[in-house]
Amino acid sequence: LCEVESIVSNDEVIRKNLTVTRLCIAMTYLQGSYMEILISEIEQVCMSPKYHARRAAIEFVQNMVFCNLFNVRIYNKHLHDVVLKCLFDEQFEVRTIASVTLSGFYQCGYILVSNEDLKLFKTMSKITYFTKVDGKKVTSPENIVKRHGGILGLCAVVLSSPYDIPTYIPDTLMLLAEHSHDPDIIQVSIAYHS
Repeated sequence: LCEVESIVSNDEVIRKNLTVTRLCIAMTYLQGSYMEILISEIEQVCMSPKYHARRAAIEFVQNMVFCNLFNVRIYNKHLHDVVLKCLFDEQFEVRTIASVTLSGFYQCGYILVSNEDLKLFKTMSKITYFTKVDGKKVTSPENIVKRHGGILGLCAVVLSSPYDIPTYIPDTLMLLAEHSHDPDIIQVSIAYHS
């Protein structure tokens, strides 16, 4: 269902029906044996060359976890890895959905904000996006993606605590403030996601 969306993207009715179908499946109570198969399929879709499919898979993961929170807990490490992989996806839309999903996971306690996550996001957000080619300073698209993923991870951490201020939030906000003059894609993400 995730793969089909990119094929029929011109037909709004079919696209909406696919979205509703995915949502209904995600909202269904799933037993453990089905959950393993489904997560395996989600991992495959997240490696698809079609970004529409990857984006739809992450949206599906978000709905599936929230609707199956108690029987999907044992897969939290697995799904955390899937979401982190998508947080550094080459496609902007996939990264932003992954950030929202990660924030939701943190907020509902499905995944705890860990020092490892904070360290990863901090490291990735500090990657320089300039590289030298023939003696000229040029922007590296790969490094922009990594830096943007780190920023979106930091934004997910901030958005995960709307009612309290954990000890790591002030430092995280200061890190985000350091990037207020980064390329537009990063500036907009900071303003929108935090």
